[in-house]
Formats: sequence, C-alpha cells, structure tokens
Amino acid sequence: MAGFNGKWSMFDLSGAVAYYSAIKTPDDFTVMLKNVAERAKTDPTAYIEEIALDKAAGTIQRIVHIKGAKMGETAVVKLGTEFDGKMVDGRPAKVKVVLESDNKIVRTENGDGFSTVANIELAGDVITTTATGNGATLVSKLKRV
Repeated sequence: MAGFNGKWSMFDLSGAVAYYSAIKTPDDFTVMLKNVAERAKTDPTAYIEEIALDKAAGTIQRIVHIKGAKMGETAVVKLGTEFDGKMVDGRPAKVKVVLESDNKIVRTENGDGFSTVANIELAGDVITTTATGNGATLVSKLKRV
C-alpha cells in the first residue's frame, strides 16, 4: 500500500464557506474555492493534491493544484518542526505537520487572525480531512488518482 504518497482528487467538500469565512480567507478566494468544490463533483482535475511522505527522512511535501495552478506551500518540510509557510490562499502562516500514525497526519497553521488544525486521515484509497479554525469546521474527501 502506498499510504499517503501519490495524487489525490477532491470529490466531496462540506462546511467550506463558513470555515473560510471564519479563518478570514479573502472573499474572492473563498468564491473561487466554492466554485472549485462544485466543479470537483464532476471534474476530477479541479482540485488535486500531491503528497510525498518520506518517513525515513522525516519529511513531507504537499502540492495543491487548483484548476491546474500550484497553490500555497510546496516545499519539502521536516515533520514535527514548525516552519514559515503559506496557506493555500497565499497568506503567511506558522505551520507544523506531524505524522501521528501510518494513517493520520495533523497539520496546524497559525497566522494573522486565524488558527487551524487539520486532521488528515487515510482509509484505503480515501483521505478525509477535518479542518477546524476559529470555531468553524470543513470536511473534505479525496480519492487516489
């Protein structure tokens, strides 16, 4: 089993508008993400995440493609170490990614006016992310492509 490594396509998203509003995502970006979520229901290329997890090296790389464009943080980062990163909308954040188990990653992001915790859980060929920030929750589901 490949674990988290590979390309993943979003097929379900709930709570996005309230979540992005709560973490003060710019309105134009929130509208764009809402449109992408709708498009992702029928277009598996609308939102793609690439994940490269190297447990031996203790590193992870996550690349988000929205409508084919790379968004947010794309660097290879050390697991368990806080770093200066970017939200998917480009805002700066202090980010920390922890591999809790072979099937669970926790990512925290803290920036100006927001604080988020994302629990990213793998079950077979589906990743479910439950992200909570400033009192709102988003749930997204991705399938392996």
